[in-house]
Amino acid sequence: MTDSTEARTRPIRLRPDELQFLNRQLASMARLNMPIAKGLRILARDVQSEDFKALVQSVQQDLDEGLSLPDALAKYPETFSSLQLEVIKAGESTGNLSVILDELNAHSAAMRKIKSRVLEAVTYPIVLLAVLFVFVIFFLKAVAPQFRTMLGVSGHKIELPAISKALFAMSALVENPIVLGLLISGFLGLLFLIGKKLSVMGEEYDDFLFRIWLFGPLFERAALMKVTRTMRDLLNNGVSMVETLRLTANTVGKNRIQEKLNQLRSAVEEGGSFSKNLAGGEVFPDTMVWKLQMAEEKGIIEQALDELATEFEVKVDEQTTIITKILAPAMLIGMAFVVLLMFIACFVPLTQVQKATFAPPPAAQPKASSTPKSSSTPKKTSRESAGKEQKQAQDPEAVEPQDGGF
Repeated sequence: MTDSTEARTRPIRLRPDELQFLNRQLASMARLNMPIAKGLRILARDVQSEDFKALVQSVQQDLDEGLSLPDALAKYPETFSSLQLEVIKAGESTGNLSVILDELNAHSAAMRKIKSRVLEAVTYPIVLLAVLFVFVIFFLKAVAPQFRTMLGVSGHKIELPAISKALFAMSALVENPIVLGLLISGFLGLLFLIGKKLSVMGEEYDDFLFRIWLFGPLFERAALMKVTRTMRDLLNNGVSMVETLRLTANTVGKNRIQEKLNQLRSAVEEGGSFSKNLAGGEVFPDTMVWKLQMAEEKGIIEQALDELATEFEVKVDEQTTIITKILAPAMLIGMAFVVLLMFIACFVPLTQVQKATFAPPPAAQPKASSTPKSSSTPKKTSRESAGKEQKQAQDPEAVEPQDGGF
């Protein structure tokens, strides 16, 4: 089985740079009036990638068998989107294939630039959060137990601060293998979901991304830039408004923008105006609505779409710059604050133990005597008192002589 035959039986996805290179070569062949099949046969000799070579040879054989270029490329939907195929079909029908392929390259380059800017703004905070998570788990698992052990062997009973109690409680929780496994699995699962979103970011957006704090406006403007640029390229190449709206709706993902574009397509199919149905639903900015309404009245809607695409691209650049300059330092400060709190929670009890260890012992208090002090004049016993009272009762006139008497 040859490479070209095998290519027809398996999916092939070219890298963005390979696709851009192929479009440039096809545009050059069209400008030189070279038969596309002949040009692809020559191109296949210089291609190093096996997948790339197999795809080129397969398309060349399909062209030799009488298929059109869009039909031959349509066998590889992993590489060529319906938008690209529709634009190439329009270029073949109008004889402007080279111009359209150049515009496709410019469109792809602009989309990659926006995707790169968006990823730049999103990736850095995610990396910082991942580093913080690893540090916290390591601290709770390896460092905090050492401090807890030192406090236990010190022999001093001290009242731990609330922050220390919380830290040591979390440390004891993380020492449980099941809890630790759940935490790590949950975090890795979250990273997987974020990575999955990032892999299609710049190509597809959903309403969840539009609602994310600080990043939502960035994603929405990037999606609107893609919509306006795609519509401009399609309309410039003779694609009808209905087909333009259908193809554009398929490029932005499942979100409220796609729903609005489908509603616009239905309205245009029924004979309604494109621009007059833009308002409503709070999907498109007011500036975009009135510009397109004025442009449609004057018949320059492609020019208005080009201006809007440029404006949205500038706003995306500004937004990513703001996020990079503000969010990154703020997150670094937040990470430093978390680390500081963890060390304070560990070292404050140690200072309390140190104070208790080196504090001077309390002064000894003198013991009170158990023997009562003797009086200078001894008290008479109860027997002597009783005898005296009996004697006075028998002889009332007998008086006990006083000191100093005769």
